[in-house]
Amino acid sequence: MAARFSQRTRVPVSDRSSATRRSRPARKAGKAKGRSLDVPSLAVIGVVVLLILGAIYVPLKNYFDGRTEIARLHESIAAKEAQKEQLQDEIAQYDDEEFVRQEARRRLGVIEPGETAWRVVDPRMDPEDQVTTSSTDAEIQPEWYEVLWDSVATPPSPAAEMHLPVQ
Repeated sequence: MAARFSQRTRVPVSDRSSATRRSRPARKAGKAKGRSLDVPSLAVIGVVVLLILGAIYVPLKNYFDGRTEIARLHESIAAKEAQKEQLQDEIAQYDDEEFVRQEARRRLGVIEPGETAWRVVDPRMDPEDQVTTSSTDAEIQPEWYEVLWDSVATPPSPAAEMHLPVQ
């Protein structure tokens, strides 16, 4: 046994820095030639890309829809504020006494004391087209309860049923 331990063996050790320098170019050349993408690999990559796009699509769509809705609401708010300003200006006009008098004349036909009101009738206007009613029209009109009873007691005609609005 002593003979076995007495002989020394040498283990060759090479310089690690020179070994890595020599082996790197050989590895790069081997990777470029040895790896080519086959059809199943391309299919897996395609499926993964589609899954990622599908996962991103819904949040992006919601984001852009939200931005569009926000822009539409801002425009609506601006329009409503402009309308509010216009209505406030119109209300402020009624603080002016002269404007109130003018509107009373125009809308209600109010006249000042001492003025004479004139009504101009268009000669082209037919008597049937006039809005006012005469005293004889009031005599022809039946009472409200007679109209109600006639509407309940008399069955509608088929022609009248055809012209009813659909609800």
